[in-house]
Formats: sequence, structure tokens, C-alpha cells
Amino acid sequence: MKRKKNWLSYLIAIALALVSALLCVLLELEAGESSPAMLVQYISNGFFLSAVLFLGCGILTFIAEAGNFYGLQYLGYTLVRVFSPRKERFDDRKDYFTYCTEKQAKQTEKGKSSAKWIMLFVGLGCLALSATFAFVFYQLT
Repeated sequence: MKRKKNWLSYLIAIALALVSALLCVLLELEAGESSPAMLVQYISNGFFLSAVLFLGCGILTFIAEAGNFYGLQYLGYTLVRVFSPRKERFDDRKDYFTYCTEKQAKQTEKGKSSAKWIMLFVGLGCLALSATFAFVFYQLT
């Protein structure tokens, strides 16, 4: 079951990467010329956009799972507590250490996500496709 779910996650990520690349190509085709060399350049740009999005999200997921965003999350938690209209908002307020240990316990209980690896592999694949199409473009011009 887990193996099937993992392949489905890869297929969904690949489909999203292809859709974002296709949208980029279509937008550039509307704005520019449509010679074969330029079409190859637009495809390279589309896959580069997908690569940047997927690699960026994958790296941010690695950073988030390491706990480096706990400070920003605690800031949001504190702001919600301070500006909440409830009267008991200050009664059970947590300090930063308690907040971090609870978050770490929840993350340990939930386990690590495989989505970060999926995003990184799909991003690297899109980057390789972008470099390939860029090489083809420079051979055509």
C-alpha cells in the first residue's frame, strides 16, 4: 500500500511540474515569436520554472522539518493569543521552550514526510530537462 501511495505521489508531482511548464510555455508563446528554436527555449524556461519551484519547496520542507521555523510559528501563536478577544487568553500561555518541545513531540509522533524527497527528485528531473532543452536551443541557433 505504501509503495502504491509513493508512486501516486510521484505521478502527481510530475503532473504538476508538467502543467506549470506547459503554462509557462503557453504564456511565452502568446508574447513572443513561435519559431522552432524559440519553442525549444520556451520549453527550457518552463522546465526551469518547475525546477525552481519544486527544488525551493523541497529545501524549505527540509528546513521546516529540522525545526528552523519554530520561532516564526511561535510568533504567530503569540500574536493570535495577544489579539484574541477571549478573556482566558493569558491563562494557559506557553513559553517558547514548551512550545518547541510540544512541536518536536508532535513531529516525532507524526514521522518524517517523504514529500520533500519527491519534490527534490522531480525538481532535479525538471532541471535536467531544462538543461537538455537549453543545449538543444544553442545547437539550433
